[in-house]
Amino acid sequence: MRILKLPPFNKDALLIIYKLLYDALFLLLISFIAMLIAEGALPGIVSSHISLTRVVIVILLVLLSIIWIGKKFQLTYAAPVIKKNKPLPVLILLAFLLMGNSLLKFALWENMIITLTTLFLFFLFYQIIFDPKN
Repeated sequence: MRILKLPPFNKDALLIIYKLLYDALFLLLISFIAMLIAEGALPGIVSSHISLTRVVIVILLVLLSIIWIGKKFQLTYAAPVIKKNKPLPVLILLAFLLMGNSLLKFALWENMIITLTTLFLFFLFYQIIFDPKN
């Protein structure tokens, strides 16, 4: 039994929706990053108006829609080649400062341990996701 009956879409309409969802995902990720930076710099400026959890849920729904349409049409892409990224050290420093700022109520040594551990875990996730051997 179907809960929601959707009208049948032709292939062209679904491909257009697929491309528009990619654009929407890009815009959502850029706005989410901007919200996180603003929230880190001035706590409460974004979260008092917009729930960040809802933004994450919308991003996940868009991502799941992209995956569903991609599987329906068997769309695949070659794995991207990872190049050296020049702004990456600046972004790591920015992330370190924002995390350190959000943990100011902790002692300095606790703050350093939490921040360094978080950055190390992000580095490990980065290696797992973009490992050229897979």
